[in-house]
Amino acid sequence: MHSVLSVAALVLASGPKTAVVDVDAPDLMMGLGAQVTKAILTEAKNQKVDLVSPDDLRSKMDAKRYESLKKCGGKPACVAQELESFGIKRAVMGQLSRDEKNYILKLWLIDIPGLTVVADVDRSILIAARRFQKDVEQAVPPLLRGEREARGTLSITANLGDAQITMNGEFIGAPPVTLNLKPGKYEVKIERKKYLPITRLIGVEANQETKAEFKLLLIPGQVPDDQIVPALTRKPDDDKQPTTVTLSALTWILGGTAIASGGAGFIFGLISRGQFNALNAGYNPDTMVFLGTRAQALEQNRNATIANITFAVGGAALVGAIISGIVDGTRAAPVTVTPTVTVSGNGTGTGGGVSVAGAF
Repeated sequence: MHSVLSVAALVLASGPKTAVVDVDAPDLMMGLGAQVTKAILTEAKNQKVDLVSPDDLRSKMDAKRYESLKKCGGKPACVAQELESFGIKRAVMGQLSRDEKNYILKLWLIDIPGLTVVADVDRSILIAARRFQKDVEQAVPPLLRGEREARGTLSITANLGDAQITMNGEFIGAPPVTLNLKPGKYEVKIERKKYLPITRLIGVEANQETKAEFKLLLIPGQVPDDQIVPALTRKPDDDKQPTTVTLSALTWILGGTAIASGGAGFIFGLISRGQFNALNAGYNPDTMVFLGTRAQALEQNRNATIANITFAVGGAALVGAIISGIVDGTRAAPVTVTPTVTVSGNGTGTGGGVSVAGAF
C-alpha cells in the first residue's frame, strides 16, 4: 500500500518526470555539492522542466535507498532500478571530487526507459581559479536540454620546439600541440633547461579555438646550446708522438767495436801499468839499473802499445757509430751532433783513454 501511495504522489498527468538527485560528494565537499544541486534545480525551473526534487525523493524513499541511488552516478541500469517504479523518465545525477589541483565535476542526464546517457558533463575546474560556481552555471543548461557537452580547441606554440609542456601537472608533449578539451580553465606550464619556466592559466571555451603562444627567455648567465663553441680537438696527425729511431746494422757493428776495443784497451792498459810499476820498483838510482829483465821491459812496452792501439780503434769506431746513428736518426727527426773525440795514451803504458763529447 505504501508503494502504491508513493507512486501516486509522484506521477502527475502533466507528462514525463525528471528527477534531480543530490550530487554525491565527500563530507568535506558537501557544501560545494549542494551548490551544484541548487544550480541544477534553478536551471530546471527556468527551463520549465517537470521536476521531481531531491526533497520529494527523500520524502518517499528511506535514507539507505536514497544513498544507494546517489552512488549510481552515470550507470543507467542502477538508476532505473531505483526510480523506474515511480514513473520517472529522466534523472539528473552528479558526482563531485577533487585532486591536488582541481575539482572534478561529473553530471549525467539519464534516460531511464532507454537505459542511456543522453548528455553528460565532465570537467576539471582548477581550485585556484575561484570560478567553480560560474563553470557549473555554464555547464548545467545544455545538460538539461540534452545537449552533449561541446569541446574547445587549445593550440600551444613556443619559440623552442624541444620544450616540455605540462597541463594540470601532466606531461602532454612538446610544442606545437593542439588539444581537444572540455571547456574550463587549464594550468599550462612550459619549461626547458637553461630557460625560465612559464606557467599560465588558460581558459577553453566550447566550440572555440584558443591559441596560446609562449616565448621562453634564457636564465641570466646561460648560453644557448646553438652558440656553444665546441672544444678544439687536434687531429691525430697533429699530435707529436715520440720519435722512434731504428739503428742500422752498421751502427750496431761500430758501436760494438767501440765497446770491445775500449774494454780491451782498458785491460791491456792495466796490465802494462802493473808491469811498469814492478820494473820501476826494482830501479837502483846509484847504479841506474833495473832489476827486471829485458824481456819483461819489452813485454811491458808491447802491452802499452796494444792498449794505445785498441783505444784508438775504439775511439774511431765510436765516432763512426755516432755518425751512422745521426744518419739513421734523420729518417725520423733532424738531429745535429757535433762530436769531439780525444784519444790519449803513452808509450810507457801509464794511462790511456778515449773522451767523446757532442751536442744533440
